[in-house]
Amino acid sequence: DGRSRSIGFPWQGRLPHAVKLTEHPNVRYTDDYAPAGHFFGTTELVNVIERAASQVARRLPGARLSVGELSRAAGGDIEGHSSHENGRDADLAFYMLGGGGRPFPPMSFAGFDANGRGLEPNRALRFDDARNWELVSRLVTDPDARVQFIFVGRAIRDRVLAEGRRRSAPAAALDRAAVVMAQPAEGHPHRNHFHVRIYCPPASRPACKDRAPFHPWYPGAAAFTGRPSFTR
Repeated sequence: DGRSRSIGFPWQGRLPHAVKLTEHPNVRYTDDYAPAGHFFGTTELVNVIERAASQVARRLPGARLSVGELSRAAGGDIEGHSSHENGRDADLAFYMLGGGGRPFPPMSFAGFDANGRGLEPNRALRFDDARNWELVSRLVTDPDARVQFIFVGRAIRDRVLAEGRRRSAPAAALDRAAVVMAQPAEGHPHRNHFHVRIYCPPASRPACKDRAPFHPWYPGAAAFTGRPSFTR
């Protein structure tokens, strides 16, 4: 029927009938990743990114979401990643501020410390607390694509949650964000981007495989059991 299909696991899978995330007024490709063209995902992943970016732009105009890599057009191995193979993973740059507190469109991912200051060679940049909280809250509360993980460094996680509390965000959004944001136990610490992973879309099961943890919003029965996955 032409609908995207996610097959296998994020670290060993394929992506028939992929959907391409395209640039538009609220979304741009991060310059370093544009030439490879790895901007394909499931319908659900592409839609949740577009919805979240559009909602950030409505609430806080003036910035576009900078996107890193999703998956290849047919899925499978992708250089520089141990996952991103079946259209359920996306790397998203942080919203950031440059000179004069204006939104800054990065050429590459930029890391930040616990105080929101850019790490070398990006000391002039600042972490955009308001937009990054808005992005995370929209991703984790989306009614269609159910987010399993947002891999991100602990200090950034704490900063995003503090912004949500400062803005008196709904408890449900804060609780869900606290659950899904996690620094991987090994490998890349994710201090310079969000790595978003959604659960298998129901239409892709049983060919698509999820692995624990199964959060309360998991869209189906936890049919596959095994060691929880924190693979980036």
